[in-house]
This record gives sequence, structure tokens and C-alpha cells, in this order.
Amino acid sequence: MDSVIAWHELYTSDVAAATRFYTELLGLELESADMGDFQYPMLRKDGRSHAGFFQKEHEEIPSHWYPYALVDDVDATVEQAKSGGCEVHSGPLTVADGLRVAVLGDPQRATFGVIHWDEEPPAGVFVWDELHATDTVAAAAFYGDLFGWKTEPFMEGYEAFNAGQTTVAGLMRERGGSPVAYWLTYFGVEDTDATAAKAMELGAGVVVPPESMEGVGRYAVLTDPTGAAFGIHKGESS
Repeated sequence: MDSVIAWHELYTSDVAAATRFYTELLGLELESADMGDFQYPMLRKDGRSHAGFFQKEHEEIPSHWYPYALVDDVDATVEQAKSGGCEVHSGPLTVADGLRVAVLGDPQRATFGVIHWDEEPPAGVFVWDELHATDTVAAAAFYGDLFGWKTEPFMEGYEAFNAGQTTVAGLMRERGGSPVAYWLTYFGVEDTDATAAKAMELGAGVVVPPESMEGVGRYAVLTDPTGAAFGIHKGESS
């Protein structure tokens, strides 16, 4: 099993505001799973769930998106991650038949999850993830050891993580002065400029306004009303 990105989650200070923002912005449906002690809202499209929302418990941690990598054995992966300097934020936890998860912080403090899922991962809402690392060499080594990801140059200052023959994510040096690394998640959109304009009407902030890159397409980086950064992307041929 290749460790591809299989799920996304938003750790947010205001679940209601976040779910309202993303459903209105992207035209997605919302469903909720009963987790016993709490309800877990999820974004839904084409009959599949694609991402969940989790209420932030620690004020000092900003709202942020993070990806989950698909693994054969969550527990073994968590133990390996711990030996590599990871912090365990939650889990391992079985949330449904054939579905076990854990949330970790890598050695540079970027949040990510691991998931074992008997179903085929959903596709069509998220189109890219990239790790903004404080040390790209160390990050490449860590994720390579944990998931078997290999890196190859994509463009100057940017590398791609590959799982087997599948490109799963990007890797670049953090350039905004953050003391910790973080994952940035991109949604696929039909019109980057129109989506960015609508996002601002809904209370978003702008980190990188819409711009085009040859061989990549047109993208923008925004912040939602709870402060979480995310990207939007329209490919050149999509």
C-alpha cells in the first residue's frame, strides 16, 4: 500500500463558522458523524466524505489544516514516528469498522495524521498538499523513513514527495518566518480568481493573491475566517 494522502482535517477555533465558510465557498454538502462525546462535521461531495472539522482546544495553537497519510498499520507507524521525534496529539483510535487514525506532530512541529482505511480514499475536492519545513533536508529524511516517500526536484526551491509512482505532496522551505513547520492544503476550483473574490466576501484573508505559474496553473493562498491558511488551485489543463 502506497502512503498517499487519504483525508484532511481542520483544527479550528470555530467549527460552525468554518463549516459555513467552506460549504458556501466550494458548494459542498455537510454531514455529521456521531462520535459519542461529540459530533464530527464533514465535507461531502459525490456521495463521499472528504474532510472533517475538529474543535480547537488549545488557544495557543492556531487554526490549521493537515493531511492524513494512508498506512497499513496505524499503531506501528505511530511507534516508528515517536522513535523519530514525533509527538502524539491523539490516538491511535478506531473510529469505525476498518478505520483507525492518529494525529501527530513531526519533529518540526507540523501536524499530520495517519489513517488505515479499508475503503478507497476519496478524490476530487483536494488537489495538493505541501509541507513548509524549517529544514527541508530533515523533513525529507523523516517522511522518507516513515512513509517511504522519495523526493525529487520539481522547480528551484521546491521538491515533490513521491510514493512509488504517485506524486503525493510538495516540500519547500518555510519563508514566512514561522518558527515551526506546517502543511498547506489546496482545494481544486474551477476559477481561481472568482473563488478568491468569493472567499473575501465570506470573510477570508489573502496571503498570496491569484497568480499563474507555468506548468502548474493558477493558484492563491488564503486564510479562512478562523485564521487557517489554505490554497485554491486550477490546473492548466483542468
